[in-house]
Amino acid sequence: MSAGLDLTRPGGAARLGAEVFEISEGGRSVSFAYREVESIRLSYRPRSLDYNVYRLDVRMRDGRSVKLFNVANSPLAVFKPYERWDRGYALFAEGLARRVATAAPKARLEAGLPNWRFWPAAAVGAILAGFLTVRGVAAAVDADWRPAIVCALGLIAALAFLKAFLWRNRPQSFAPGAIPAEVLP
Repeated sequence: MSAGLDLTRPGGAARLGAEVFEISEGGRSVSFAYREVESIRLSYRPRSLDYNVYRLDVRMRDGRSVKLFNVANSPLAVFKPYERWDRGYALFAEGLARRVATAAPKARLEAGLPNWRFWPAAAVGAILAGFLTVRGVAAAVDADWRPAIVCALGLIAALAFLKAFLWRNRPQSFAPGAIPAEVLP
């Protein structure tokens, strides 16, 4: 196994050691053994002020879990530009996946949203797109151009967001050295 990896992140640090990984934030620190990892999930999680937000969820066999974002995750981040650690986040995710695959071969390596979240999100997106299309066409048929234009613009905006969100978050498994690019910054 490769040497340890120490990374500074907004508000703390992340470390990949020989047998454990450690996350520290503020004055608090937690560590977990790779062999105890049940699953790793990487996903795309845009926020209102930042479109390029990614999340790493690690779940242990005993039910404990930890999540990391590639941006600062503090209440004050809403009022200032997000602090980023994109490259360090990607390095941490890649190193963690490799170490977990070696120490806990039965651990699941997953990308995107879980099925129970993905399919309802896709259904809501389809319903929204269908509604805007029907309302826009009905308004255009009645020569009511303002609502038709509003529906068309709303449909374009919704589809632009939904396409990126659903494509990046489609449920899939990955191999330790092959994390899908769409769930990494």
